Amino acid sequence: MKLNIFYSTTSDGLMSNNKKYYPQLSKEEINLLYKTNRQRYFQKINFPETNVINLNTNPAKKITACFANLDHLNPKSNIILLKENAPNILVSAETSTFPFIVATTTTEKKISAITLGTIENLNNHLLHELIEVLIQKTNAAPFEITFYIGPCQDNYEIKNPILITNSYWKKALEKKGNKTYLNLRLAILNELINEIVDPNYIYFDTTKNNSFQGQPFPLLACCLYTEE
Repeated sequence: MKLNIFYSTTSDGLMSNNKKYYPQLSKEEINLLYKTNRQRYFQKINFPETNVINLNTNPAKKITACFANLDHLNPKSNIILLKENAPNILVSAETSTFPFIVATTTTEKKISAITLGTIENLNNHLLHELIEVLIQKTNAAPFEITFYIGPCQDNYEIKNPILITNSYWKKALEKKGNKTYLNLRLAILNELINEIVDPNYIYFDTTKNNSFQGQPFPLLACCLYTEE
C-alpha cells in the first residue's frame, strides 16, 4: 500500500468556518460556503466525503489517540491511527499555519499516526504521546518510525513565553527586541531526536505557499492509503 499526503489549494477555496475569514458574512452564509468548498474538493479528488475523518485540532489537556473508524467521523482524539489496509478512509485536518504531522512505522505492518502540530498540543508533549501510541500498537522502536512534518509558518510570536514549559521547546525560543519567537521546526527536531527518532527518517516539507507564509489561508491537509 502507498501512503499519500496532499493538500487542497487556494483555488479550492477556504477550508474553515472561522468567522475571522468571513467578516462580512452571516453564520449561515459561512457554513454554507464552507460546506460547499469541502464538497467540491472531495468531488474533485473523487473521494466520498462520507469516508473522511476530521481530525480534532483543539487544544487538549490530555493527548489521546484512536483508530480511524467510519462510525466516528469527528472523533475527540488529537491523534488518529490509520492502518495501511484501510484504503477507503481519508484523514483530514484544517490548517493555515501549523504543520500536518504523519508518523509511520517502517515495520512489516504499517500504521500511520496523524495529528496537527499546534503549539499548545506540541508543548503538551504531543510528539511523545504519538510515538508512545505507535510503540504500544506495533512494538516498533522509535528509530523504526518515519516522520513527515508538513509546511508551517517560519516563526511564531509567543505572547507569553512562560507558557512554553517543554524544555526542548524552550531551546527554540529567540528574542528579537521586545518580542519572543518560536522556531517550530527546530523545536520539533530537538524533541524527535531526544525521543531517539532516526534523523534520516525525519522529513520537513518546506513547500512555500500563500497558506503558510504571509497571510494565512486555511487549507485541507489529507492522508490516506491507496493501492500501489
